[in-house]
Amino acid sequence: MPQTQMQCPNCKQLVTADVEQLFDISADPQAKNRLLGGSVNVLGCPHCGYQGSLSTPVVYHDNSKELLLTYFPPELNQPMEEQEKTIGPLIQKVVDNLPQEQRKGYLFKPQQMFTFQTLIETVLEGEGVTKEMIEAQKKRMDLLQRFSTLSEAALPEVIKQEEELVDNELFTLLNRLLQGTAASGDEAGLKQLSAIQQALLEHSAFGREIKQQAEEIEAARKSLEDAGDELTREMLLDLVIEAADNEVRLNALVSLARPGLDYVFFQELSAKIEVASEEEQVKLTKLREELLDITGKIDKELQARLTVAQQNLEALLSQEDPGEALAQNPGILDDFFLQVLNQAAADAENKKDTLRKDKLEALLQAIQRLITPGYNPNLLQELMEAPDDTARATIVEAHAEEITPEFVESLSGMLLQLQEGEDQELAEKVRAAYRASLKASMKRGMQAEQ
Repeated sequence: MPQTQMQCPNCKQLVTADVEQLFDISADPQAKNRLLGGSVNVLGCPHCGYQGSLSTPVVYHDNSKELLLTYFPPELNQPMEEQEKTIGPLIQKVVDNLPQEQRKGYLFKPQQMFTFQTLIETVLEGEGVTKEMIEAQKKRMDLLQRFSTLSEAALPEVIKQEEELVDNELFTLLNRLLQGTAASGDEAGLKQLSAIQQALLEHSAFGREIKQQAEEIEAARKSLEDAGDELTREMLLDLVIEAADNEVRLNALVSLARPGLDYVFFQELSAKIEVASEEEQVKLTKLREELLDITGKIDKELQARLTVAQQNLEALLSQEDPGEALAQNPGILDDFFLQVLNQAAADAENKKDTLRKDKLEALLQAIQRLITPGYNPNLLQELMEAPDDTARATIVEAHAEEITPEFVESLSGMLLQLQEGEDQELAEKVRAAYRASLKASMKRGMQAEQ
């Protein structure tokens, strides 16, 4: 990304800023996320802490939607001829990036946006996000801003008044704010936003529903933990039957105890159906169908992740230095990757494939070097798979002793390496895990000081 030097508008010191003017989705699919995420063309002054948006010309291109947009900030006060000198080469680069057969008439008629907000709205409309949806999001942002001005005592009444705006979108926006605040180390801001989140969970119908779901998931986890090593198929079957009328707890039980729901388990369930009363048979038969559907979906997802892990392993082994390639792509290192790696090592040993075995051993050594003292793949995986921040908060509370400063640091290092990668979905999961862990670590630190 090009860099430029400019004066900080606050302290007048010279600072270096990243400037991105061309967002060509056809050449760089992640460019859209950067633009819409508001993470580009932002000036951060290391001298005084000032942060603000940069006024810079922008060209946006999406060949799949035949969309070519241009924006030139009016505050730059440039005549049309100078504007064209800046915008022209960017559009030419768009054309050069396209194969000849994809160059169509829309490229010669770029749409000029008179405000940056209009450009963003036009891009969002192309994604099916209407102005009404944008306005609805703005209302929720305004509401969160209003919450931040209220005392904790005043929050419940205002939440009740604005009940219709308290939904999944509001919690998503709040989670993003929590994420950014935690990453910045703003303890006061994090405490305030956490109080708002807690108030929403307690005093809104949607919040109470989320909280109840988290409690059901925790209840499922606790029921399995209480059984411990003594858990049998018969005990698991009883737990599953008990949870039959509770969709959230049932899904949680099946996810947590999937290996136990094997062929013998279903045999025992079928045997129970055969001797049950007519009314009970209907209930248990329906439960069996639900269990088969849930386990089928879980198995399909697991197989997909194993396939991806296998593909990642083969891609690394095709490199001259697999360890170095892994260091550049640490996000692929998870339990699934380690599983296929260990299996591949065993297969190479059995087949006496010395060359492959040597590469796999070198990869294992590289993994050991990458893993920091605080790295905890099982806990990280659990946090990444949690459905929302409430569930993650429950997980970190249950694993409080494992949320060490070293663990938080390991997530921070992984996140830094993932930020510029292509797998932004993985980066978002690691970011959510980092935020929850950092919040718990900071909370523990504040309690220790009291």
